[in-house]
Amino acid sequence: MQILEIGLPVLVAGLLIMASHIPLGYQVLKRGIVFIDLAIAQVAALGTVLASQMHRHDNNQWLLQGMAILFALLGVGLVAWVNRNFPEWREAFIGLIYVTAASALVLLVSGQPKGGQLLTSTLSGDILWLTWQDLTLLVLAAVFVQLLAHVWPEKLERFFYLVFAVTITLSVVKAGIYLVFVCLIAPALASIVHNKSKFWSYLVGCMGFVAGLTAAWLYDLPAAACVVVSIILSLVVALGIQQLIGRADAATQAHP
Repeated sequence: MQILEIGLPVLVAGLLIMASHIPLGYQVLKRGIVFIDLAIAQVAALGTVLASQMHRHDNNQWLLQGMAILFALLGVGLVAWVNRNFPEWREAFIGLIYVTAASALVLLVSGQPKGGQLLTSTLSGDILWLTWQDLTLLVLAAVFVQLLAHVWPEKLERFFYLVFAVTITLSVVKAGIYLVFVCLIAPALASIVHNKSKFWSYLVGCMGFVAGLTAAWLYDLPAAACVVVSIILSLVVALGIQQLIGRADAATQAHP
């Protein structure tokens, strides 16, 4: 009963994050801006921590979420400007945005008794403690991104930066920077590397999340870190299977 009460909302949260991040992951890889996720996630985390410092006695989650989205929108606005004006150097500038936000966050929490714990939370999140009430915004994000990807793909192309900023921010607050980055990039690679069906992306993402969450629960390990490693291992296995299938198909065609 306890595993259902605690684990089921976390599992659903992971599937919702996959549903919203995989279509965005295709766009990120297509545009060649892989590290935009880390940069925007870090900027959003900076906004959240800044809001919490300004209102220490008012733990208003909507305020924290709103500040995170505001900072993320400012971040993607800056990235879009860099992409237009310095396209050949965009990854370098995106890296600088990430480092600047990360350093500002360290300075913001320096000297605080729980500063180290707060920094760890922004990176790894507290996904194991999510409840059903925490999933409302993740549901809306997943449905909205899936509709854009399959019904109005041209609108996803046009408003990518806006959709990306809001979606990533909603996930970062719940799951942390590392897990969000892996959910964005690794499943998308499972389909793109060998030009396979998008089914592979959802298979890698879902199996990796379930396996990682199970390992964290059984061995009392940090959930986000387990899921990150599990998804990457799932990607490696999937790419290996695809390569074997490709070799078998090539051998069949060579010797019908």
